Amino acid sequence: MKLGKEIVRRLMREFKIDEDEFVSLKASRSGNPFEVLVTTIISQNTSDKNTALAIRRLKSEVKNIKPEEISKIPLGELEEILRPAGLYRQKARVIKEVASILSDGRLDSILSLPTLEEIRNALMKLPGVGPKTADVVISMTTEKRTIAIDRHIARVVRRLGIAESGGYEEIRSRLMEIFEPEDYLKAHLLLIKLGRTYCRARNPRCEDCPLKDLCRFSKATSSPA
Repeated sequence: MKLGKEIVRRLMREFKIDEDEFVSLKASRSGNPFEVLVTTIISQNTSDKNTALAIRRLKSEVKNIKPEEISKIPLGELEEILRPAGLYRQKARVIKEVASILSDGRLDSILSLPTLEEIRNALMKLPGVGPKTADVVISMTTEKRTIAIDRHIARVVRRLGIAESGGYEEIRSRLMEIFEPEDYLKAHLLLIKLGRTYCRARNPRCEDCPLKDLCRFSKATSSPA
C-alpha cells in the first residue's frame, strides 16, 4: 500500500476528526470564505482554544464576519475583542487592512481564479497572509487541492523522515507527492492530531504512536545503546 494511504488508514482508525478542534474547519461550515480567512489569521501563533474565544467575542459584536462589518469596528475595539488570541494589536490591524482590500466581493474573485498557484499568489499578497494561511483558506473553501503545513505537521514529517530539514514549500511539496489529492485535507487534520496527541515536541509518546514502525525518530530513540 502506498505510504500516504497507509498513514491515512492508520490515523483514521486512531482518531476521530471533530470540527470543534479545528477552528478554520468549523468556520468553513459557514460557507463564508472571509470568515475562514479571518479565523485563520487570528489563529496564527496561538491555540485553537484561544482563537475560538476570540471568534466568539467577534461574533457577539458583528452579525456576520464580512469585510463591511469588520470595517465598522474601531481599531481599538477590535484589538480588545481579539485580546484572548495574543498579538491582538497586530492581528486587529491586519484584519482591518484585509477587510478594506477585500470589499465588494474581491475575495470571491480571488478564490475563483483558474489555478491553485494563481489563488495562492493572490492570497499571499494580502497583509498577514503567508503560505500556511493561504493553503488553509484554499483547502477549506475551494475545490483546489493543497496541504497547509503547521508546526505539528512539520515536526511529524521530519521525525518520520519524509522531509528532514526542508522549509515550508519543500514539506508541502513532499506531502503532496505522498498523499492522494482527495486525502490532502484529511491528511492535514490527521497529522495535526498525531502531533498534538503522540508526536509532541516534548515527551513524545512514541511507544503508543500508530506510526511508530514507520518512524525513523521512534526507531532511533528506542534502539538499545
